[in-house]
Amino acid sequence: MSISKHVDEIKKIGLTKIPNLIPHKKCEYLKNVSLSIIDKLKKSKNNLSSHNQVINSPFRYNRGFYKLLYNKKLDLILKKLLDEDYVLINSNVINRKLDLSIKRKVREIGDTWHTDSPKIGKRKLQNGIRYIVVILLDQFQENNSSTLYIPKSHLKNSNPDRYKNYQGKKILGKAGDAIIFDSNLWHKGGESTKKNRVSLFSLYGPWWIKPYFNYEKMLGKKNTKSLAKNIKKILHLYSSPPKNIEERLNTVIKP
Repeated sequence: MSISKHVDEIKKIGLTKIPNLIPHKKCEYLKNVSLSIIDKLKKSKNNLSSHNQVINSPFRYNRGFYKLLYNKKLDLILKKLLDEDYVLINSNVINRKLDLSIKRKVREIGDTWHTDSPKIGKRKLQNGIRYIVVILLDQFQENNSSTLYIPKSHLKNSNPDRYKNYQGKKILGKAGDAIIFDSNLWHKGGESTKKNRVSLFSLYGPWWIKPYFNYEKMLGKKNTKSLAKNIKKILHLYSSPPKNIEERLNTVIKP
């Protein structure tokens, strides 16, 4: 499918799939890295949930995740949907697995119907401003908590009733596939099972939307200095506000 067709599909349906975006070996490696990080977090008594285990900003732990944040084909689509200065807002590895060895039973992060678009007061932001990219590190199957969504729901002016029994479609795909969807699309995680379902969920938006974290402070200047320009741009390093007008007039720096 061409870049334009992917963009059109997102605009019309709310979601598109890019088959085989990431090599299978890389997926297998990063899946095992993710499970290893989760095991370490469990031992450190991190606040994980028994219903889904989340690693925020996984590139903090392994630089291999940077190659999932930036990909040439993915980049072309996001530039079409947003613009060339788009940035990462947040990124999580999620393993939607029922792990009874974790004592914290609370069900969280995507368990109910929702969108990932913020509101201004009670006013919902329009569609076409933020996009979620899911990189499948595991196969999404009928029986391993595949994410559900409602086609064309990103065009609605309302949010879903979190606990209503909507008839959603399942996101199915192979390890290495990528899914891009409008953050206004109504969606929810599938029911947790004892099977792994590891994936990377990354939220992207225009440069003027504030990221969840200050990535330069998170990673340290020593670590960010060696990053490729494309990664620096995505991590907001070229679009942080200047100290004052004497430093520079424009917020966005063209590297």
